[in-house]
Amino acid sequence: MASLGQELRRERELRAVTLKEIANLTKISLKYLQALEEDRLDILPGPFFVKGVIRAFAKAIGGDEDYFLNKYHADALLQTYAVDRDRKIFDRGLPVKSRSRLYAIIVISGLALAILLSFLFLTPHKRGRAASAQPQPASEQIQTVATPPPRVLEPILQAQKTPLKLELSFLAETWIQVYADGELKIDGLKLAGERAACLAQKEFVLHTGNAGGFALTINGQPGKPLGGPGIVLTDIKITTENYGQFLRRAEKDKQAAAG
Repeated sequence: MASLGQELRRERELRAVTLKEIANLTKISLKYLQALEEDRLDILPGPFFVKGVIRAFAKAIGGDEDYFLNKYHADALLQTYAVDRDRKIFDRGLPVKSRSRLYAIIVISGLALAILLSFLFLTPHKRGRAASAQPQPASEQIQTVATPPPRVLEPILQAQKTPLKLELSFLAETWIQVYADGELKIDGLKLAGERAACLAQKEFVLHTGNAGGFALTINGQPGKPLGGPGIVLTDIKITTENYGQFLRRAEKDKQAAAG
């Protein structure tokens, strides 16, 4: 049975399309397209990017995107089955005494890890709870009730609740995926002139095959370029804590400090 890469290559050659033409159309590196056809998926930057490349490749040659994605998942399941089968064969090949010893080591290691985690995380929590349960002197109780919370914290807490708004303006054909709080919001090949936007309460995660193919704004403030044309980026995290680093003003402040 032909592999995913073999089928993609066959469909591409039947349509007389070159890898370079696909690279120019999708803005995905030729190196990654070659790796896909050669079934060297370990070279690609991760499963999110692999599925995006497969979808863009299939679309570029006029193929069935869902078919090739299903083929990718089926091959992955077969590989997992093969690994599990080999492990079982290995286990059967071990003497009973050796196999029992191996399992005992695994169980003991797991128990030791559980005890360590319990000591590190549960013990301080119990201590803190026990300390908070101790009665306080009356004077301290009265002081606690009488002292209002610092007002300086109010704008900070309010800022933390403000959602992030990401707006994208595409300058060239760009493949991109944007996850907002773990949910896929933007996906696919975007054309020059298109726009897209989404909201997140905590963070965005971006994957793109053309970092220089779009401009971005965060909460209405212009962002700095993430990279040049044709640059592949994965797992770019923009959060409520670090989004200022992606704004143009942060770049200006850095240049002013250096000058």
